[in-house]
Amino acid sequence: MNFEPFDTGLVIERLKALVPDLRKVGGAADYAAVQELRGFATPSAFVIFAGESGGGTGPRGARVQPAVTRFGLALAVTNYRPGAGDQLGDELRKYIGLTRSALIGWVPPIPGATALVWEAGEVMDYDHSTVLYVESYQLNHLLQK
Repeated sequence: MNFEPFDTGLVIERLKALVPDLRKVGGAADYAAVQELRGFATPSAFVIFAGESGGGTGPRGARVQPAVTRFGLALAVTNYRPGAGDQLGDELRKYIGLTRSALIGWVPPIPGATALVWEAGEVMDYDHSTVLYVESYQLNHLLQK
């Protein structure tokens, strides 16, 4: 127990365990290594730490501080609908559903954690072979000594 930020590796491990059809599940460094849409192995998911703030629910004091953590989940899947990035294809809907099922309501094994809450999702980019869809999630937890 310490004051370290939330470990997004816990989310990566959960996705690997519960969504085995994903060819790759990685973090921010893996995501940043891809230079163009067709460089993504599809289907794949990337968990990216977005930030923390104070003000979460829970006890407060010099040894315990509540925190709100946000992270993003980028999904790269095959796009079978050329030029139709505003429509969600069957494969994209499938992986959105599988990853949401794995994450929404899950309580990570850390002090004071609340269930993960979905915030938003949107198509970020697409071409004739790949679509990139990004969702955001949040949870409350405790920073404590």
